[in-house]
Amino acid sequence: MRNKYILLILAYLLQFSSVMAFDYKPSDSTNIQTPDTLFTGTILEETNNNKLYAYFGIPYAQPPVGELRWKAPRDVNEYEETRLAVERPNRCPQLAGTIDSIEEGFTVGEIIGSEDCLYLNIFVSEKAKNSETKLPVMVWIHGGSNVSGYGADVIYTDGDFALDHEIILVTINYRLGPFGWFYNSAININADNALDASGNYGTLDIIKSLEWVNKNISYFGGDEKNITIFGESAGARNINSLMISPLSERLFTKAISQSGYLVSDELITAENDYEVGSNTLLKALATIKNKKLEDQLAKKDFLYSLSVDEILNFYRRSVDQNNLVDVPNILPDGNVIPKEGLYKSFELKKMHDKPIIFGSTRDEEKLFMVFDEYFINRPLGFLSWLDSRFNFYIKPKDSQYYDIYSKYMTESTILGATHLPSRFSSLQNTSPVFAYRFDWDEEPGDWSFLIGAGHAMELGFLFKTKSLTEENKTSIAQLLYDPEKMDTDLQLANQMGKYWVNFAYDNDPNINPYEMNNKWLEWNSNMNEERFLVLDTTNDKGIVMYNAELSESSILQGLESENISNEKKCYVIDSLFERSGHGVVRTRTTLSNDQIIEIYNNFMNGKCKN
Repeated sequence: MRNKYILLILAYLLQFSSVMAFDYKPSDSTNIQTPDTLFTGTILEETNNNKLYAYFGIPYAQPPVGELRWKAPRDVNEYEETRLAVERPNRCPQLAGTIDSIEEGFTVGEIIGSEDCLYLNIFVSEKAKNSETKLPVMVWIHGGSNVSGYGADVIYTDGDFALDHEIILVTINYRLGPFGWFYNSAININADNALDASGNYGTLDIIKSLEWVNKNISYFGGDEKNITIFGESAGARNINSLMISPLSERLFTKAISQSGYLVSDELITAENDYEVGSNTLLKALATIKNKKLEDQLAKKDFLYSLSVDEILNFYRRSVDQNNLVDVPNILPDGNVIPKEGLYKSFELKKMHDKPIIFGSTRDEEKLFMVFDEYFINRPLGFLSWLDSRFNFYIKPKDSQYYDIYSKYMTESTILGATHLPSRFSSLQNTSPVFAYRFDWDEEPGDWSFLIGAGHAMELGFLFKTKSLTEENKTSIAQLLYDPEKMDTDLQLANQMGKYWVNFAYDNDPNINPYEMNNKWLEWNSNMNEERFLVLDTTNDKGIVMYNAELSESSILQGLESENISNEKKCYVIDSLFERSGHGVVRTRTTLSNDQIIEIYNNFMNGKCKN
């Protein structure tokens, strides 16, 4: 999958245009006593006679540093009697993006974070905290291509979602990139713990955080028997992996997968890939350091001697870029992830029987196109030295092709993120399956066309970010949200939040605690009722049910019939399968190489084969 570093630009657009300082005061009114620790949080927000209590930086595992770097997370071995949970925790090591530079003053591309990053955060409103009954728990797993992102990012924590609803919201950190997913036989030498040898350390972190939630969330008012995991993009991919991992089955009750995908990598790729394999890293850095690695033990010692900077710089796409290559992740080791991998496990109907929602946005691909110079021009970019906003005056080079490319890339994403997993799950499981598509595209001016209902655009609505709710919007927020449409935007945000919360309460997005006027019907492939809910404002479609009609053949036939050049059609096909310059297809698709070769042979009578 394409690296999701552009999400950082989206986060920038969704938030504020000045550096924000996080300085929170402890409040005794937030005190929570668990068997091990007295936690004191902070009052993050107060509005309409309700307060939002926040507990930042709760450790759920030992810091994975030193000899624990590439090991399964270990239980915290010594608890504090009291803990002030008022500071946002370290993020896991990654490259700083635009949002990090705005929020905290980092330089874009700077290596930030710490290996000491296994923390979670809990949010509960004063009203919810005073509830006489245990409340549903919703655990958010952030996106970022599994190489970036942060559970305490303001886009997830500072909106009104937890304030509006009687739920317990948990957000988590997990190891990222080559620290979260890294397989090398030298590391695994003499390992007496199969989990230490799995390579799926990020997945194991998420599982460990869920173990902590199961054990402790009742003290915060949460129902440990009613835990919903939800996440977007790579976070949704991680959720899909938890739907097949034998280690996670008893740790959650239902799931929401937002713009996820079913791609996993192979152990041989993680170790020996010419670009990102761990042996490639070993060889390159040993050459730089003039080290001779004569046996497995020497390789292991060398790997553990490497600094965070040395490892991340190896995976940086180029010196002047702030994104990493797609590091292999979700590794079918046979213990954490079944040997069939993600797609095959779903296709073979080996997922857990749990209620689930799958969904995506209508224009997924446009977020990745809008800053891609292959597709766009910045006619006023030469004035950016006067004001950086001139860089946001963007025009497509070819509007027709921009729309066509987006259409077929997005249809492929929707098929893999929503339709196929919904079909696989409903054919196998007795639990309900629901599907949605987010269609809101009401950005002012050209942005409605340029981004539309792009990847991650639902997040501002789901979490009701300040950019959405504040009347005096910053100039950057005005690029996305039209102040004159604030009422309908908030109406959609409120409806969307209610569907998610209803589902968290009792597996049905329609009834409890909110009675919804527009019924969200199940996806049921056994009854030939494959349908999804469209989420849009009343300025456009509103909230309605649609029938699913996408298939692999409909996408290819539609592209072949478009009135564009063969060269452009072939560019779409190559993008769909991410053909590399080395004449091979990396494992970024659910299809086998033989299936891809057959597609190339048949599409336009083989005109795209070379």
